[in-house]
Amino acid sequence: MALILAAGLGSRLRPQTKTPKPLTKVLGLTLAERVVCTLIDADIRRFLVTLGHEAEAVRAHFSDIARRRDVRIDFIEAEDWERGNGASALAAKGRTGEPPFFLVMIDHLFDPGIARALADDPPAPGEMCLAVDRDKDGIFDLDDVTRVKIDDGRIQEIEKTLDDWDAGDTGVMLCTSGLFEGLERAAARNEHGLSDGLRELAGEGRARTVDVTGMPWLDVDTPEALREAERRLMRDQGRKTRDGPVARHLNRPVSRWLSRYLVRTTVTPNQISLISWLLSCVAAGLMAVSGYPALAAGGALAQLASIVDGCDGEIARLKHAQSEFGGWFDAVLDRYADAVLLFGLMWHEFAATGTSLSVLLGFAAILGSFLNSYTADKYDGLMAQRLQGASYFRLGRDVRVFVIFLGALSNLPLVTLGVVAVVMNVEVVRRIVVCARADTK
Repeated sequence: MALILAAGLGSRLRPQTKTPKPLTKVLGLTLAERVVCTLIDADIRRFLVTLGHEAEAVRAHFSDIARRRDVRIDFIEAEDWERGNGASALAAKGRTGEPPFFLVMIDHLFDPGIARALADDPPAPGEMCLAVDRDKDGIFDLDDVTRVKIDDGRIQEIEKTLDDWDAGDTGVMLCTSGLFEGLERAAARNEHGLSDGLRELAGEGRARTVDVTGMPWLDVDTPEALREAERRLMRDQGRKTRDGPVARHLNRPVSRWLSRYLVRTTVTPNQISLISWLLSCVAAGLMAVSGYPALAAGGALAQLASIVDGCDGEIARLKHAQSEFGGWFDAVLDRYADAVLLFGLMWHEFAATGTSLSVLLGFAAILGSFLNSYTADKYDGLMAQRLQGASYFRLGRDVRVFVIFLGALSNLPLVTLGVVAVVMNVEVVRRIVVCARADTK
């Protein structure tokens, strides 16, 4: 269960966004939906949201998220929300169910691994655990971060003005009912910040830390931080380990630029997959037409389709809209696209020269392309296991479409078919050898 503090005004963001902070959009999704989706990725499906500023608009939006994401979201109105985020959290006393529960801020984006790290090291009864980041150089807004002084894994001091401090507060914590005891004691002294409550627990040795240094997080409470959030999200789209060399160095930079605009529209990943396939079909039709201009235009359009094909996965990840069907649907359309592109190139050569070699090389190229795709899952799985997320040598669809593009521009369709046939089939054999050697170890 997760408690999401969503009652605040968000005064520093409001002049730019003109909406309540939870409804502020970051590349197509609101802060509210991004936080919920991140926690879903950490296997959390029940939420309690504190409401305050523009409560009804925020409630309606979270209710829509609950319906679309198939999770349970309950609400509690924090009457004293204007006093501070501690008052908002205290309003949830008695509503968080069996301990422990996660507590997160509506304006903090974070890796789901942070929540998992907390779950792996839960607090004792009456305690709480705060995820902290010791990499001071990596914190975006060093002047605004809540600073934490740590001794033997426990919080000694926590506030924004500390001169001597060890780590930054990520805004993600795992708590027991002890949190509310600290908040109540702080409120009795008219101190209503969440840090005030944590300070009370820290004084009794009941506030622990979990080091999550290296896991990304960002406090999005200024226009500058909002731009940084978008920059980081787009940057992460270029870290797909299964990208081949052409996708990594040519296609991905362009597709990320396209996705930055597409993510703000209603277009779905499956629709993008279909658009890419249609572009490939048109490209194949052009290449099948006699004459160099049509051949060159078809090759250029094939490369454009390959670039667009990268956008579907990017949009899916940015919108947390990944699905098994979507991945399978994209793979099926890619196989059709490969076949029609190579057939179009083969037909262009056969119609111009009548040579049977073009048919033979075309068949070998299509066969190699299909087997290259068929062997990809086992090979990629093996490499991912061996290299644990690092990039590795890979020749796949991005390379063969790029070869088609270059061959069409160079007016060398027969040579292109030969290159694709040789390269793809040799790559299949290489993968078989790699996997066979791994299986004998």
